[in-house]
Amino acid sequence: MTLPSFMRLSGADPVLGVEMLSTGEVACIGENFSDAFSKAIQAAEVHIPPKDGTILISIGVDQENKKRVIPIAKAFQEMNFRIYATANTANVLNESGVNSTILYKVKDAQVNPNILDYLQEQKIDLVINVPVANHQADYSDILTDGYIIRRQAVEFNVPVITNLQLAEALVDVLKKNNTNGQSISSLNEYMDKISWKQ
Repeated sequence: MTLPSFMRLSGADPVLGVEMLSTGEVACIGENFSDAFSKAIQAAEVHIPPKDGTILISIGVDQENKKRVIPIAKAFQEMNFRIYATANTANVLNESGVNSTILYKVKDAQVNPNILDYLQEQKIDLVINVPVANHQADYSDILTDGYIIRRQAVEFNVPVITNLQLAEALVDVLKKNNTNGQSISSLNEYMDKISWKQ
């Protein structure tokens, strides 16, 4: 999830590159991945959206990613999230049985309902915006749309997820929210639990 670092980098696109993916602001240990990830989110002071919150989903032109986001969106819907999406993503979601409302892109600010208004009015708790892969053909307009969505979300303190693996991990955290992040142990206590320890 991106938010804390990018708040300090005015105008930076909140997409993690190769170098940034290998670093982080927090590292946490938990009983399992979901528990550790939940603690990391809390330690980074990223607001975890409530189960009845709102989410904006916008996937680039990659049809495979549009298909891969369907079970993620269904999981959010089962947790009573209200789902908003850009037009093409909303069409895919609605055809797959996920109720989503179209929000128009920021560059269409004169058309309602639009993403910028919803971000400004704090009507969105989480943004999932997966950009187009670098190897694809000319997509400068799409990148501009995605960049504006990601950047505006960061400006209004809305967490942004830019890859589907992280979105899946967040779904798991939210499903187990009552049990995640509750265990506090010292490093020695965790080491003592390791079965292969000599």
